[in-house]
Amino acid sequence: MDRAALAAELLGLEGKWLKPFEVDDPFEGTRLAGFLSIKPDHRYGALAILEVDGRAAPQRVLATPKLHYPFDREGTFKFPPTKRIEIYEKLDGTNVLAYRYRDADGKPRLTYKLRLHPVLRNGKWGPFLDLWREILAAHPEIPSLVDKNGMSLSFELYGARNPHLMLYDVPLAAALLFGLDDAGRAHPPSGLEKGAVPQPRLFGTLAAGSDPVAEYGRIREEMEKGNRKIEEEHLTGTEGTVWYVTTAAGEIVLFKCKPESVEAFHWATGINKAAVLATCWNLLETSDVLSYETLRPLLLEEYQEDDIERFRPHVDAAISEVNRALDFRRIVCEEYEKTGLSFAADRAGVMRALSAKFKREDMKKVFSALSAALAKESGKKAT
Repeated sequence: MDRAALAAELLGLEGKWLKPFEVDDPFEGTRLAGFLSIKPDHRYGALAILEVDGRAAPQRVLATPKLHYPFDREGTFKFPPTKRIEIYEKLDGTNVLAYRYRDADGKPRLTYKLRLHPVLRNGKWGPFLDLWREILAAHPEIPSLVDKNGMSLSFELYGARNPHLMLYDVPLAAALLFGLDDAGRAHPPSGLEKGAVPQPRLFGTLAAGSDPVAEYGRIREEMEKGNRKIEEEHLTGTEGTVWYVTTAAGEIVLFKCKPESVEAFHWATGINKAAVLATCWNLLETSDVLSYETLRPLLLEEYQEDDIERFRPHVDAAISEVNRALDFRRIVCEEYEKTGLSFAADRAGVMRALSAKFKREDMKKVFSALSAALAKESGKKAT
């Protein structure tokens, strides 16, 4: 059996959903080779590891699944019969999965991955590996939690130094989202050993017999009231919630709920600028280049090809907007370097110096761009 066929068998997928990889594990020092799944279901980001250090070690690693809404495109809710629902805040950052794999001798290894990359990496637009090392230093119990829980663990890496749509006051933080066992079953925070690692805010629980549709609408309105737009492309408040639904059969199904300001459109309208912009920023977690060619595969996970092509002018506009933001970030960093000051030690002084280089109305953007870019420069001393 060839490599692609073996990977397809391990993950139960057609070959079109598999992307080959060969990468160095920065935590174990091993070389991993295999295939990654891009199918937007419970196998999203899953790995078929075929070799470790050039030796055969075929194995499957399930990862953070794709979350879906509890209704279809016509807006009809599809909640299953439930025993219990736990509702937690959905944080807006970079997903990091802690997982174990075995080398060719059967020795267990521990590493961490991005959603669409088999390990953690520093990219051109985000030092995710360096940021996660800071989290591990702040929460050294994280590696032991994988063994204590006997499963992979999904975390969200978020904060002002890792900005997405939602902006947070905390510079950098991580929360334990859920556990994922070998069968792909998700386990909510309430059932996990967490140590001192934070979990997302609990919005509440629903018992059997409750009306989940009514509660879904109530929570959505509550989140919307607390959200506020800042600048053109960011919000403060709550990105959404994740619903851990324990079905009558005892299975746990995950759904997402987002307020209107985050969705920025009615579900039935399909592809839209807000969704494309979010996908652009997500792509930059695992790619140094943002273009239509690199973005299209991610869009195809959510939308039909005809819809994408009809929306092509707006897709190109979104790509241009994000690339302009990245270029602005680059210019801000160049001017910051010229000041010879430390943003960490003297923010006011840095902003005064930069105010001579940028328009007054752009200074909020300068601050945001510098905060995001300097995630790479964490700990750098003033020259």
